[in-house]
Amino acid sequence: MKTALILKSLVIALAVAFACASHADDITATGSGDWESTIPDAPWPNGIVPGTNDSVDIEDPFVVTVRSNAAAAYIYGSGTVVMAANALLNIDDPAGANGTFELANLDTSAPGNTVLYSNNPFWAKHQDYFNLVFSNTVTTNQIDFYNGTVNSEDPAAAITVSGDMTVVGKIKVQQGADFTVMGNLLLGTNSSWDCSSYNLTVMSNTTIAGLMLDLDGASGSNYFGGNVLVSSNAIGWNISDVVQWAIGGSLTNQGLIVGKGYGNITFTGSGAIAGKPIKIPTIGVSGTYLIATTITLTTNTPTLTGTLVFDLANTNQLVMQTYATNPMTLYYAGNLNVINSGPPPAPGSTYKFFSATNYNGAFDSTSYPRLASGLTWIDNLLTSGSIIVSGSAPQQILITSSQYNPATHQYTLTWTSTPDGTYSVQYSSNLVLDPFANNILASGIPSAGNLTTTTVTLPANNAGFLRVSSP
Repeated sequence: MKTALILKSLVIALAVAFACASHADDITATGSGDWESTIPDAPWPNGIVPGTNDSVDIEDPFVVTVRSNAAAAYIYGSGTVVMAANALLNIDDPAGANGTFELANLDTSAPGNTVLYSNNPFWAKHQDYFNLVFSNTVTTNQIDFYNGTVNSEDPAAAITVSGDMTVVGKIKVQQGADFTVMGNLLLGTNSSWDCSSYNLTVMSNTTIAGLMLDLDGASGSNYFGGNVLVSSNAIGWNISDVVQWAIGGSLTNQGLIVGKGYGNITFTGSGAIAGKPIKIPTIGVSGTYLIATTITLTTNTPTLTGTLVFDLANTNQLVMQTYATNPMTLYYAGNLNVINSGPPPAPGSTYKFFSATNYNGAFDSTSYPRLASGLTWIDNLLTSGSIIVSGSAPQQILITSSQYNPATHQYTLTWTSTPDGTYSVQYSSNLVLDPFANNILASGIPSAGNLTTTTVTLPANNAGFLRVSSP
């Protein structure tokens, strides 16, 4: 998994940092070359490779290439650093005031490379990355990132992360321009991402083990194209200030999701809403989603233009919270698809999918599981948010005895019956390729009361299966 690889790289980078922590100098590149090179003046004077506490000055026209693992406190100058494929650069600026990346050019276009800011990410260079990691290993206070213009030398800019974005430690990320993560987004324990202003887009999966919130939702939108997991150790997901949250995959809540006001999550793709019960102002469903947990809405009726899927085997509900002074109405729209992964519904069974003070509107279409002969569905969605199984199931037919005469190829069968029933005896030589319905040995057999007996003749020289059906 990409995230696991990034965290492994993080461990390697920190090991490099400790190994290089014995000196703290300002090192100026004297030529172009590989960062790891010990050849004098190509690029470092006397071939001394910078360490994690060193500041590094690279001036034009020099180009320094990171091919494996490199570390520095901060980098500045008019020159260029190029990240090779799968390389790792660890920037460690514990002071947080020197300008971690005032370097003119940082090329991170090679696949698989990672830039790791292991302390104050406020000074991170504002540009595109392949993999990007923020890990605050020293500072215990949260740090704003991308708030406003950031600094005059390196103003906020739209950023695209081609791979994964990982935030671990006590970090607060606040964007000041559009932020697009093409891979996965991982918010580790104690970290937070404030999506205020502009647009946050995550094309793959998002894991929230810290805090996700938006304090200025009216100025941007936030879209998660893959699955979203709120883990059990998460601070939570706070949607109270934004109506522009959207998910294209599934949502699994193992922790805490909260919201107030008119906060909303719109589910635009397909998947399941699962895990612990969720209580938020409202939701929208424009895709196809299995309701696999109870969702309580506190402010507005849901906006339903897609398909809601409920399973009879696990009847979770969509609930409009009831207020004595302001009774809530749930308005139906879109499509309702009820499936059944459990035992067949029994006569008289009630399945409640919606709970509100009042119900209105109508689904464009409804689909319910097939019932046994004699049973029908009663739709009470507009009165109680439920459906009911009505009727009585037919008596199960049980063959109580059978006798075979090999001389005549005849079977005499006795089975349980009802006084007003009629029956047929069917034969199959192969349950898969030769269905019973194509081989009726006897039909229209009248009931003889509680038990009925008849004799049928099998096809010569054949072995197979017999069954009794009604009719």
